[in-house]
Amino acid sequence: MAQNRSLGSAVPRGVIDPKSGKVGVPEQSVEEQVRSLREQVNALKDTLTEMGITSGRAVTNTVMDTSRRAGAVAREHPAWTALAVVGLVALVLAATARPYWPSRRSSRMEDIIANIEDRLGDLKDRYWSGAWR
Repeated sequence: MAQNRSLGSAVPRGVIDPKSGKVGVPEQSVEEQVRSLREQVNALKDTLTEMGITSGRAVTNTVMDTSRRAGAVAREHPAWTALAVVGLVALVLAATARPYWPSRRSSRMEDIIANIEDRLGDLKDRYWSGAWR
């Protein structure tokens, strides 16, 4: 039972060893713990590779390479870079700004109340006009 542990699994509170009759988590040497952790890390790397996710060093190298290329493009084309930054800032400001003109938005409850008032007005007009007498 203690050998089938994996990352994220619950740690048992007590393990009963039927041979010796001891209760508790069996102690491991530091070498056994390191070997177990290395196996778990390798299994995790294999799982990530199967999912298409690269390891940490490859991701770091990719990010650094991308930032170098972006810096090179910015140095080669400063006007286009400035225009792109201004455009991006304008888009963000336009998306977060309130509209300049006030808009009248009526909620569903206001529509229902207005409808009831109209119907009551119609009923009152009918009653006072003598149609129901």
